[in-house]
Amino acid sequence: MGVGALVLAVAAAALGRSFVDDPPKPTTTTRQEGEFTRFVDARRKLSITYPSSWQRISSPDPEVVLVAATVDASMLIRTTSLPTPVGAESIGSAKKLTDKLVMAGRGVKNLRPPRRIDDLGGLPGWLYIYSFRDAAGKRGVHAHYFLFRGKTMITLVFQTVPSERFATYAPLFDRLAGTFRAKSPDKESSGSGA
Repeated sequence: MGVGALVLAVAAAALGRSFVDDPPKPTTTTRQEGEFTRFVDARRKLSITYPSSWQRISSPDPEVVLVAATVDASMLIRTTSLPTPVGAESIGSAKKLTDKLVMAGRGVKNLRPPRRIDDLGGLPGWLYIYSFRDAAGKRGVHAHYFLFRGKTMITLVFQTVPSERFATYAPLFDRLAGTFRAKSPDKESSGSGA
């Protein structure tokens, strides 16, 4: 069989499978609830609401679960696998990691000390509020949650650019964060390491 025939056979087999196999079930859904949209990621077992007027933006980064934005504000959710599980009993040790991640940003200035979160959507973590410089050199502000579910770190970032808009959006960001939900980790992945 020549190379061309082999390529055609492989392509035909792939096409045939796509017509025969059931399409993959979507792992995310959205549902409009009045002025808010509920986002649910069944695979990662998390959900949150955001304003229906905000545009959802796709990301090429597979760790980014959701990006929703308006002209001067946005929110992002990212999940990252960790080598060691983190639970409520080891959240203090996890702060070394979260401090390092925040300070890696460009022109970061903490606007208040990091605050320990004991239960946001069922998870422990840390909240940082800091200003930063974006790629264009403009100053913005992040309300940045680091939440831990066993060997998964979930980051929830609310952003305004310019930074002066943060005071306007802060009550909305608090409201949105309050809608965040995450299912508990499996028993095997919970633990006390950091």
